[in-house]
Amino acid sequence: MFFRVLVSFCIFFVSLLSAPLDTAEAFKLRSSIDEQNVRIDFKFGQDIYIYNQTFEIKLADKPINSLIDMPKTEISNEYEIIPTDFSLLIPLKLIEENLQDDLSKISISYQGCAKNGICYRPQNKTYIVSKVQSGYKVVDSDAKQEISDEQSIANELSSKSFLLSLVTFFGYGLLLALTPCVFPMIPILSSIIVAKGGENLGVKKGFLLSFVYVLAMSFAYALAGVGASALGFGVQGMLQNAWILGTFAVIFVLLAFSMFGFYELKLPSVIENFINKKSKNSSGLLGVFIMGFTSALIVSPCVAAPLAGALLYIAQSGNLLYGGVMLFIMGLGMGVPLLIIGASSGKILPRPGVWMDGVKSLFGFLMLFMSVWLLSRVFGSVFELVGYGVLGVFTAVFFGAFEAAGSGWLKFKKATAILFFVYSVMLIIGGFLGSKNALSPLSGFNLSASAKDELKFEKVQNLQELLAAINNSKKPVMVDFWASWCVSCLELDDRTFSDLGVKNTLKNFTVIKIDVTQNLSQNREMLKYFSLIDPPALLFFKDGLEISSKRIIGYIEPQKFLEKVSDI
Repeated sequence: MFFRVLVSFCIFFVSLLSAPLDTAEAFKLRSSIDEQNVRIDFKFGQDIYIYNQTFEIKLADKPINSLIDMPKTEISNEYEIIPTDFSLLIPLKLIEENLQDDLSKISISYQGCAKNGICYRPQNKTYIVSKVQSGYKVVDSDAKQEISDEQSIANELSSKSFLLSLVTFFGYGLLLALTPCVFPMIPILSSIIVAKGGENLGVKKGFLLSFVYVLAMSFAYALAGVGASALGFGVQGMLQNAWILGTFAVIFVLLAFSMFGFYELKLPSVIENFINKKSKNSSGLLGVFIMGFTSALIVSPCVAAPLAGALLYIAQSGNLLYGGVMLFIMGLGMGVPLLIIGASSGKILPRPGVWMDGVKSLFGFLMLFMSVWLLSRVFGSVFELVGYGVLGVFTAVFFGAFEAAGSGWLKFKKATAILFFVYSVMLIIGGFLGSKNALSPLSGFNLSASAKDELKFEKVQNLQELLAAINNSKKPVMVDFWASWCVSCLELDDRTFSDLGVKNTLKNFTVIKIDVTQNLSQNREMLKYFSLIDPPALLFFKDGLEISSKRIIGYIEPQKFLEKVSDI
């Protein structure tokens, strides 16, 4: 008897010391939306239940318990309870009938207890369903919303005055001008200026050429952004296929050989005479405009946070004109370095003669490098490194790597060409060894040793598989939206995800890669579901919920990546 009393006392004492679950752990609610319903998922902590008579759902302050499927109940101690996790499905048709100013409120009230006798105070949860251009979205109005950078920019765009938004997005364009997105355009514009150079080329002419190029580039960004949002997927993704990339690679090869003097590219005489009559002092500007327009779409398919934010604003607000103007202004900001190159062309570019022939040949090789860069999106990193290496060998030999050098300048030129030759040979060797980074071409020697440490990405094919993988994972989840034509995606693979610290950190995550290269319908569905336009995008989830503030758009360095995910 005494032993039983002692055991009972110990159990009672331990129960007093055991810490009860807090409300957030006892009742976890998650909202989502599809084409037919708003879904509210209830997930209980261990040994938690709620009383059925306290459970009430209101839509626009009207009870709707009788209008929707309610969870199963059971009797416990003469009370009707809801004992297990469940989901509520509220039809969008019902929500449409209760919209006011494109908004409707879902209110949920309930009270629950734990099986050890501890009860929680009555709970109230409110969700706001709003009608947007792409359908509906639902947000938790009670929680402090942590939003992603691009969503913050979209909100900022909607709240600012028109003039202030113009200044803001011009500033964003200046920041994007420092990214790799703009770098490939520099040799293209420079080669145009060199090809049109001569005794009459000056600051005004150079600036006019670059201004037309930047104007076309800005127009392309605005048009692509509006078209992408209107169609619900990225226009640039549609352009990144083998046939289009191959066509432009051939164009760059043709331009390169014209730089070497094999022939002169000219419009048919009928068209050229027509253009000359219409614009005496602007001959050739139409071609510059076309090159600027296509370069923006084909050469730089990068989506950084400012650009994604503007596209997200267009998609959410439906204001295509306003958002398109912002993208145009952003494009002008991105083109500032190109305008500087054009304005200084008359001073820094050599006059016609031997020097000019050398510069034209240099830009001819740059155009060939551009064609390899475009085709590498189709044939992969091995083709890219080997192609760079082979062209580098030809370039080094062309510029005198193995010729006799008498003067000091020629010796310096020869030494530079020899160094370039050695680096090109390293690229060829590294490419065949499997290296993926042109900045460390011999890293392929270490690939076999580090292969076992490579991240193991799970692959999913559609939205249903993706959501299931996220909800079933017991670890935090990182989802990587990726495409073979996306330069920043490849940079993430080669630099960020190959970093030892990043790999060790992501061992604690479930990592999923979504390949949207082919722009299939299921690809567009996944992008649209998460309000994305194009890759690259890294999304993070915990307990089935996205941590929106951790969303990463564009390339991020390893150290900054580690700082971003350190508290997940």
